[in-house]
Amino acid sequence: MSILFTPMKLGDVLIKNRFIHSACEDNMAAENGQVTDDIINRLQQLSRGEVGLIIWCHISVHPSGRTKRHQAGIYDDDMIPGMKEAVRCVHKEGGKIACQLGHGGIQSSEEATGQVLMGPASMTGTQIKEIINAFRDSAKRAVKSEADAIQLHAAHGYLLNEFLSPYFNKREDEWGGSDKNRFRFVKEVLSRTRKVIPTEMPVIVKLNVNDYTPRTGVTPDLARQYAQWLVEDGID
Repeated sequence: MSILFTPMKLGDVLIKNRFIHSACEDNMAAENGQVTDDIINRLQQLSRGEVGLIIWCHISVHPSGRTKRHQAGIYDDDMIPGMKEAVRCVHKEGGKIACQLGHGGIQSSEEATGQVLMGPASMTGTQIKEIINAFRDSAKRAVKSEADAIQLHAAHGYLLNEFLSPYFNKREDEWGGSDKNRFRFVKEVLSRTRKVIPTEMPVIVKLNVNDYTPRTGVTPDLARQYAQWLVEDGID
């Protein structure tokens, strides 16, 4: 039998095969970010089709980070029941599910957020800590929703990627000015997340290795360094 159809472990989570559905925004949520029947049906169909692990698409950790009007959110406890039902339907079909947590940064939508967009250049120290804590609190909600894993979205020009990228992050304080400082935002998000989830719950990170920005951003060499630090900090 092909290795594709054999079980694998992600941390302590047993996945029945090697088929993983990478996260992609389905934009099927209600306008307030709540889970809808359309989301549940989509996730259930993927699991019924024998996808071993579904990474559930770019769920916004804070109202300021929504990229679309119908993007799913996880920034309020009222969202937990709908998410729990979605997870239950995946588990019923024998699949596993990871919640991909993210913030749109400067790629957020003013129409969806009703707020001025925030990125590394504009964020105050207070706002930085607020968003880090939003990731932490969203991870708590993912646990209450009985998800199997957490994925942090640090790619594609969204907020975590913006802090990692020399192109977007021009700060000269503790959050920028060097590779270590640009990495600090992701490091803090990972650390706070780890502290509020079960030790056996896997945490994975989506990291692109080339920004392809007009001037130097994340490059393969820099991504290699970030990946090494992420491993040292305990990602799965």
